[in-house]
Amino acid sequence: MLVTTPLKYAAWYYLPGYATRQLLSLFHAAYARVLRRPPPAPGTPAYVFHYRMTYLFFAVVYLLYNLYDAAATMEPNYYEILGLAPTADDGMLKTAFRQFARKYHPDRVGAQGEALFIEVRDAYDALKSPVKRFAYERFGPDALRWTQCTTVREYVRHGLLQASGFYIVSLCSLVFFSFVSPSSPVSYWRYIMLAFTAVYELLFLLNPSPAPPSAVASVFLSEPGAATHTTLFSLLWPHRVSYQHVRFLHTLWVLGCFALSNVAPVVFPSPSPAIQEKWTLGEAEQLAKVTKAIALESDAQLSTLFHPVHGPRTGTPATEDTFPYLGALPNDGRPADEVVALLATEMEHLLLESQMRADGGPLKSAVENAVERRKRELQMQAQMQAQVQAQARVAGRSSPLKAFATQGAWRRQDQNGSADVGANGSAGAGANAMGTPVKVRKERLLGYVRGRSRSLG
Repeated sequence: MLVTTPLKYAAWYYLPGYATRQLLSLFHAAYARVLRRPPPAPGTPAYVFHYRMTYLFFAVVYLLYNLYDAAATMEPNYYEILGLAPTADDGMLKTAFRQFARKYHPDRVGAQGEALFIEVRDAYDALKSPVKRFAYERFGPDALRWTQCTTVREYVRHGLLQASGFYIVSLCSLVFFSFVSPSSPVSYWRYIMLAFTAVYELLFLLNPSPAPPSAVASVFLSEPGAATHTTLFSLLWPHRVSYQHVRFLHTLWVLGCFALSNVAPVVFPSPSPAIQEKWTLGEAEQLAKVTKAIALESDAQLSTLFHPVHGPRTGTPATEDTFPYLGALPNDGRPADEVVALLATEMEHLLLESQMRADGGPLKSAVENAVERRKRELQMQAQMQAQVQAQARVAGRSSPLKAFATQGAWRRQDQNGSADVGANGSAGAGANAMGTPVKVRKERLLGYVRGRSRSLG
């Protein structure tokens, strides 16, 4: 191994900064010589930009070197020792082992080759079993010592339990670092990288398998039963099997965490307190503007709702001719007392009507009949008014007073002489025939309804 593993990881904390300063001094020397002008002074935006780009360049180079070192020092699998591809059949495996035994038998190479020969011989005996070969390709040489497993399902269950240990330790480490440094900008991305590593490890361990082809497709995996390997890892290392790819994924995740923890704060630094304060003030001003706009819009909506009530119905200054009214209401925007009283009365009637409709029975029928009767009266008044206006236009010489007199006659005739029969028939007709004024009937009905609603709770 070119660099020991602990030193390789620890070097991320001091090597990028040291190497960046050395490279940046060389770059600025060449910068002054080629461009014929002095390099940017420390602390200037140009100098900070040069430092970030140099740091990023060295971090990428060092990360690629670590990945190459991890791939180059990966222990070979039994297929690589025998000089075979992982897709070799039993006949090819037997022939390759015989050639290996003739070349590396202890009688030929001496005692120093005995341990390797015994290991390959035991592996050959195990790989002749399709189930053990399946387990070895996914879980490594340790799977050949799982004597308690006999089926593919048992090997997979035991192998997944073994693999979960890496993720339990990794997750606990991430939680610990999150508590130690809660403001780290890369904490989220560490969890995302760990999740992707777990997903791809499952894909490597479970596919391809003796089961029918899966619908899950991946850039890193070929379909089960494929004769050729067309995946990225298989293109890079065509004679390696799944457990080696999984180990490389673990190394890739650890190196990625170290790289992100050291590169992100330099390349994407946190803003200074002055910048943060300025940003906070800007957001507060924007929020104040939005709040003011919402207040203006709500005031306009309330004015629009209150305005139709002003006018002849309440004797207040506004008139219905100016509807919709989006300006300020009289009395500093507060509706007049007459408007509030009218709205309260209408809301009371609305609540009473809703309660009566919900109670059902004869009270509900009486309300519906009253509503229908009022609708018919309004329709008849509109028809009579249209007839009066038509007669006035035809006559041409009729005065407005005569037209109003005619309209009043029609209204008196409708109140005293019409027999309007509703759903309850004789009740409405009898009331009109007795000459009871509409206002008196309305007050009596309203009093009855109020008493009824109080009795019902």
